[in-house]
Amino acid sequence: MRVALSANASSPGLERLPAAQLRQVTSAHIHKAVARLLAGEKAPNFASSRDYDVLTDDGAPLAPKKVFGLALEDALGIEAFPRHFSAGWSQVAFELLEKAGLWIVPKGEGASRPKPHPGEVVAALTALAPTEEERSWIEGNPKIVSHLKRERHPGVAERKRAEFIALWGRLFCEECKLDPVEAYGPELGPACIEVHHHRVHVSAMQPGHVTTTDDLKCLCANCHRVLHRKLSLGRTPAI
Repeated sequence: MRVALSANASSPGLERLPAAQLRQVTSAHIHKAVARLLAGEKAPNFASSRDYDVLTDDGAPLAPKKVFGLALEDALGIEAFPRHFSAGWSQVAFELLEKAGLWIVPKGEGASRPKPHPGEVVAALTALAPTEEERSWIEGNPKIVSHLKRERHPGVAERKRAEFIALWGRLFCEECKLDPVEAYGPELGPACIEVHHHRVHVSAMQPGHVTTTDDLKCLCANCHRVLHRKLSLGRTPAI
């Protein structure tokens, strides 16, 4: 049974819920809220997003307040309303949405992702041996490290390429449809196709998770790099 309240049962005059209560929302609550919205649930107490979207593992955009509002109701057993929490880069709601593995992207008048703290960048670079290009992505958004590490999982890229060739008879870019063999021949062309981890919920994967080839896409080097740049900026949906 859900209970309607302004902030908490002992302080009915307050509007915002205290951070300690908001932090009772777990990644499991957030993933359940995402599933409910994708299944068609409306979250009528919350309007459609105006400034930001959160992206699911397949790049589907959802309203951040709808996701967090449903998760908050599940976590606290209340009827949640927009006044109970704020949305924004410095707010608990955004922190927990990102912790659950969702990418937050601005639209319209939404502010772009703030520059990360230097210490966060240093820690991320220490966790990975990046190329110069990857270093620039990490400096824009250290959260992309989990994504890059998942793509480097040994053996999985080779399996994806083999399955792709078995299915289609050749390698080509799933985004722009480039067939590099036509341009560079059978010996050089395949080197232009790279394997991209298109599931962005990597931070939410449980220990021992094994990446499958269904988690991957074959992309040309150009599309792959553009997509990583987009992810680091947190601006547009994943491919």
